[in-house]
Amino acid sequence: MITVGLTGGIGSGKTTVAKRFKDLGVPVYIADEASKEILATDLNVRNEIKMLLGEDAFVKNDDTEIPDKAYIALRVFQDKALLKGLIAILHPAVRKDFHTWLSKQHSTYVIYEAAILLESGGYDLCDYIIMVTAPLETRMQRVMSRDKVAMQDVRARMDNQWSERKKLDYAHFVIVNEDIHKLPMQINRIHEILLK
Repeated sequence: MITVGLTGGIGSGKTTVAKRFKDLGVPVYIADEASKEILATDLNVRNEIKMLLGEDAFVKNDDTEIPDKAYIALRVFQDKALLKGLIAILHPAVRKDFHTWLSKQHSTYVIYEAAILLESGGYDLCDYIIMVTAPLETRMQRVMSRDKVAMQDVRARMDNQWSERKKLDYAHFVIVNEDIHKLPMQINRIHEILLK
């Protein structure tokens, strides 16, 4: 079975592209969703993150602890060492979860969607890489609108990702997500190639 990595800078539209592949019947693993689930349920991961970021990384919610995503984001996007530490904790857990998920799939290919697929070394799981790209201003506006954050917060997140130019060096396919009406044609073309 072929594993196809799907990545792109923040606000590029990876989620939209992943959904369209899913609509074509392709199994899609969303690393960000998996990491949130792991963060919420894996006691060992939670304890390691508390050691890295402190007890404030989690808040009490009834009988359980839930991750304080705003606090975690604030800490790691202002400190590259903390971000690296967080990736070192979450990446092996996500990788293990992906392998479990992959063993249950029956398809010509699967999509592994991850924002920091390249930065985390996750590309070594993939036979091909799809890079989603969009103009910088468009990406910034999308993230500011989606996450209700200021421009400087978006820039801080972008500064912790590889540049689009560097990511393009790893890409086998590029999807330009500037016009929503042109997305299906680009995705269908890649889908047909991968099915051969």
